Amino acid sequence: MFRALVEELMTLLAYEGTRGVRVEEVTVQTPVSLAKGVKISDPKPLVVPILRAGLGMLEGMVKLLPTAEVGFLGMARNEETLQPTTYAERLPDDLSDRQCFVLDPMLATGGSLIAAIEFLFARGAVDVTAICILAAPEGLAAVEAALAGREVTIVLGAVDERLDEHGYIVPGLGDAGDRLYGLV
Repeated sequence: MFRALVEELMTLLAYEGTRGVRVEEVTVQTPVSLAKGVKISDPKPLVVPILRAGLGMLEGMVKLLPTAEVGFLGMARNEETLQPTTYAERLPDDLSDRQCFVLDPMLATGGSLIAAIEFLFARGAVDVTAICILAAPEGLAAVEAALAGREVTIVLGAVDERLDEHGYIVPGLGDAGDRLYGLV
């Protein structure tokens, strides 16, 4: 049930997140006449779920951007220091002029999201939109401070009350990855 609801909510958040996707005009032949429309511009957007919990958001996103390329970042938070580490990466080497969409269900301390966005900018991305289901005010403030002056948009389902002393969102919803994949 949780997995289905995350996918549905992600599709709704993706509508807002893709509002600024770059498009270009095209003319197409209909059965009656020519018609003007738009298509997603090249280079195509890159969707980057942060593993593992971000995978639960992927299907909802690609419903709206079926031609987008998908890359992956595996990140984990050290539970003692709360600092992120990157353990896996499958992204194009050159992201010059790319719009990127980062999927991370929980924006708690902001560490993983900041590291992911900085990783994409280091590869040449010019425009990053992060889509999160739930955020803590402390994490949101950390992301805004760390990425000030960069072309970053954050789309949130909700902002919860606070972080607890362990860096978990309160009241939160627990570990999104565990809930998505049946470990809770």
